[in-house]
Amino acid sequence: MNEKFKSESDLVDSFIIQYEKKYSGIFVKELPIRYGNIDVVRIKNSALPFSMEQIDVLSRPSAALIFTKIKNERPISRNSIEKNVGLSGSTIAQTLSMLLSTGLIEKTDNGCFFRKTKFVFPKTMVVGYEAKLTDFNKAFYQAKGNKEYVDYSYLVFPLDIAKRLVERKRDLLEHNGIGLIGVSETRTFTLLRATKTSKMKDSVRLLGLVKANQMIN
Repeated sequence: MNEKFKSESDLVDSFIIQYEKKYSGIFVKELPIRYGNIDVVRIKNSALPFSMEQIDVLSRPSAALIFTKIKNERPISRNSIEKNVGLSGSTIAQTLSMLLSTGLIEKTDNGCFFRKTKFVFPKTMVVGYEAKLTDFNKAFYQAKGNKEYVDYSYLVFPLDIAKRLVERKRDLLEHNGIGLIGVSETRTFTLLRATKTSKMKDSVRLLGLVKANQMIN
């Protein structure tokens, strides 16, 4: 075990305290957006035009998915929704009912749906960090999996471990677009920069934003 950090929790807390001094945005620990949570997520520009009741509804994956398929101005039929979301008919019916009852969407006279609450994605940036004391393999596969949920994915290790990893694992990390950050007792060091992923879907971005807003409000 690393002498400077007695636990991963200590490493995470030290990382956030120091990183907040350098970078803007909100920091959320253990964001429950995938199975197993993401250790730390930083979101730049996280504001949403929704009430807390609407945020609670949109924190359901089915609601976030259907809401992103429905447009602001162009009504969409239920048949079109069913073809595009891959959910059961009962789940779609229940989700549409929740979206209607909270004023997120509206139904036209001919049975189509459009957003009652107008929404355009803010220019957000979502960065995920997996922090470990020594376990590179676990951190790497978690960070690789995170690329479906974030714009940039990083590993965070104590600085002495991170320096060794950048020598031994540089090619693997660069090939997968994963960044590496080292943390000392007083500073953070970005040893490898992550490349932006193109895997994150709109519904996943919205889900991350609403879950983060739930946790900070």
